[in-house]
Amino acid sequence: MQTFKTIIIDDEENSRSNTKSMLASYCPELQVIAEAGSGMEGKKIIQDLKPEVVFCDINMPGMSGLEMIDGLVHHDFCLIFLTAYSEHGINAVKAGAIDYLLKPLLLSELQGAVKKVVKHYEQKATTASPAAGNDKNLVLINHSKGFTLIDYKDIVWLEASDNYTNIFLNTNKKIVASKTLKEFEAILPTTVFFRIHRSSLINIDFIKEYSNAEGGTIIMADGTSIQVSKARSQEFAEFLKTKAVTPK
Repeated sequence: MQTFKTIIIDDEENSRSNTKSMLASYCPELQVIAEAGSGMEGKKIIQDLKPEVVFCDINMPGMSGLEMIDGLVHHDFCLIFLTAYSEHGINAVKAGAIDYLLKPLLLSELQGAVKKVVKHYEQKATTASPAAGNDKNLVLINHSKGFTLIDYKDIVWLEASDNYTNIFLNTNKKIVASKTLKEFEAILPTTVFFRIHRSSLINIDFIKEYSNAEGGTIIMADGTSIQVSKARSQEFAEFLKTKAVTPK
């Protein structure tokens, strides 16, 4: 059985201990490799340990779970938010969470979240397999009418839409895919695609203009104006320095 490296980020020690104990007893698919008691500490261990699954409390002093996730340049992991407050559900979805669990944790809901993690990585492995010849640029896009194979180099940008993703191509065509933006972020090459906002993932080869005023605004080759998240503006500026971006 495949296991997935997991970390728990929660400012309440009893809550961390309870989550860890339930995972150890009932969810052998997940292996807890580290814990953190704050958003700042959690951000560091995510960057250092590169987990495959992150359980994260939302309400934490200093830096909330939502702020921590928004401040990450890339997060190639399944995110599961933990909270005692049900009103955070919409923000959790927008942040790319694969699930959202209310405290105190119910075993059935925890096991349901773990099943989603396993399914995500199974789908990722399937998508990463060559589905049409040996062209490594092809990406399988599932949608309501079946699937479409596209070259990722034709993707201008992607936009989160709840549990779906709007994909805008350089042919002026839009595809509504039945995957979250976070799932596409995990599949697409990080040397080409950058998540400038929790709801926007762009292909840097299609940047037409960039202004760093007020956090940053990007004009894409299709004319779309996209705001850069303030939490990611510095990382994006550093990222651009390493790339030779040719305006279209």
